[in-house]
Parts: sequence; structure tokens; C-alpha cells
Amino acid sequence: MIRQAIARGDIPGAILRVQIRGRVRYEQAFGQKDIERDVELTPDDVFPVASLTKPVVAVAILQLCERGALRLGDPVSAYLPEFDRPRVLVKYDVDTGEMRTRPARRSVTLRDLLTHTAGIHHGYVEIDPVMGAIYKNGGVVYDSRVLLAEKIRRLGVLPLAHDPGTRWTYGLSSDVLGRVVEVVAGVPLDRYLSPAIFEPLQMRRTYLLVPPEERASVVSRYSKDTGTIRPMPPDPFEAEARYLSGGGGLHTTIGDYARFGQALLDGGGRVLTRPGVEAMTRNQLGPLTAFGFRWGYSVAVSTPEAPGRTALPTGGFGWYGIFGTWFWAIPRRQALVLLFTNVLREDMTLPLFARVVNETMRGLGRDW
Repeated sequence: MIRQAIARGDIPGAILRVQIRGRVRYEQAFGQKDIERDVELTPDDVFPVASLTKPVVAVAILQLCERGALRLGDPVSAYLPEFDRPRVLVKYDVDTGEMRTRPARRSVTLRDLLTHTAGIHHGYVEIDPVMGAIYKNGGVVYDSRVLLAEKIRRLGVLPLAHDPGTRWTYGLSSDVLGRVVEVVAGVPLDRYLSPAIFEPLQMRRTYLLVPPEERASVVSRYSKDTGTIRPMPPDPFEAEARYLSGGGGLHTTIGDYARFGQALLDGGGRVLTRPGVEAMTRNQLGPLTAFGFRWGYSVAVSTPEAPGRTALPTGGFGWYGIFGTWFWAIPRRQALVLLFTNVLREDMTLPLFARVVNETMRGLGRDW
């Protein structure tokens, strides 16, 4: 199926890794890391895994909670004063910039951020011209040279898309959580994640800011809509990058991220307690859905009534990065499946990933 997807021009390449009961049962790279230079993918390549950063930051928050440094019910303003007195957008005129807001019904909590129900948007004009314009005018734009503290300071005074806890809105909530980690721990986000998560799990090639010696290992990024695969432009400020994104900044190998996924599957490994993992990986949304899934703390949860837009095995959990990096853990089978690609697609590469996961289950039926 992966080879066929490459042959059709759906994806430039992919790496598939399957672990059962903690043992690697299959790992194979297909296709190209760089089409223009005709470089093949290898399992050692480094991927920008984008939103797969979110579960990692969620674990950091839950660690601090378990240590008594914070509580999930705390208002965000207890750590970030710019979120005091939140307001909700009522009306906005894109032409004039005139805006009307009202006080939010309650404060935004850390739990709201973990469940993406805070009302914090992503700010992409192409997807939402209203919230996009508000974020752009407020200086909440992508610029890898901006410090996390400064971007969150700008974000905190902007209106929410809705009252906290009432809807699921995917956005910059995990970036805010990353800043909370910095404030509570007293160190930059990367300096917290390394000793707290990466080192205990031996994730030796995982970075928020890719060091110069690793840049040649980073896969090229592509996009595809209805036409052919096209290369995406590189970050023009890569050499000056300082932004530590808790929502999308991680670069890692499939093997390193598999260690993180396995730790969750094992009940926390060396980074979290079993109750922490259980809370993280069960539905925290009630009847709300997230891309057809239920939602825990920064991971999708598949249930019989909400198995995903393209169904993934129920009882499992996981998430994806916008460039097509997926992981899915199935606790009842002690299985972990990861598929890393390097292309931005409207369907999130979910249909291919779901077919691969379900076919893997059938192919290894006697072991599952």
C-alpha cells in the first residue's frame, strides 16, 4: 500500500515501524527524502513532526502536576498574567478592524489547554479569515526568531473564539502550555524536556531547535492538494531560530518517537505514572469530537462511537503531525504503529495510515 501511494504520487516517501510488546517487528523506509536530489529515505532521518510535539508537552505538564508544582484546574493566568480577564469574540469587521467582545464565562484553565477547549485559535488566515486577521494584527504570526514568551504575551490579550470548555478548537494551546512549563520550571522549554523526557527515554536525536550538525539529516518537506507533489520553502530564518514551539517545534527520528509512544503504552515508563497516562489517554471531551475522534490530553482517542474520520482501531490513542507523521498505540494488543511521511495533505494522510494500521493488525493476527 505504501509503495502504491508513492507510485501514484500521493506521498514522496514513508517509514513504517511496528512494535509489539515492546519489540520492533517491522521497520522499513520507502521512497525519497529529497525528490529533487534523488535521496532515499532511511530510518535514521530526522522529521519535523509538528503536532506530535503536543503529546510530549502534555507529558511535561502532567509531570509537573504529579510533582505538585501545578494543578490542571488552575487558571492559566496564575502563571501567565496576560490571560487574566479573558474575553470572547462577538463580532469583527475584517475591513475596518472594528471588534466587539464580551467577558468569558470563566477563566481558561490548564485542563482547557490540554483538551484544546480553551477557545485559542491557530490564527491561519487561509482557514479562518476572521481569527487569522485578529492574530496577524496582534502580532501572533509565524516567525521562528520570536521568543516563546513574547508570542504568548501577544496571544494572551487577544479574544477567544468561544467560551472555555464549550467547543474543541485546534490551535496554539500547546504553545501556551510550553510557556507554562518554562515559567514553572524556570528554564527554557528545550532545557526542561531534555532531562525530563528525552534523556530518560534515550531520545538522543530529538530537538526543538535542530543543531547545525543535524540539518543535513532533516527530510525535505512537500505539499500536495489536487496536483503534483511540490517542495515547500525552507524556513528563511532557520539559522536565527529561537522560537520553542510547544505545539509544533519537535524534530525527531521514528525510532526516538517510538520510544516515547512505547513509554505511554507501557504506562508511563520513566517519565509519567500509570494514572497520569490513563488520564491522558481517555476521553476528556464528553460528547465533543476532534476530527471524528474523542480527545484526551493532547492525544486522539478512538471509541466505537467516535473512531475518527477514517476509523482507527478502537481503544487506541495517538496523533499526527501536519506533514504526515502518525503514531497509534493499541493498549489491549500492546501494539504501536508509526508511519512517518514528509508531505502536507488536506486528508492528513489519515486514510493511508488507517489502512496500514488495520492491514498490519490482520497480517499479524496470531500475534495480536
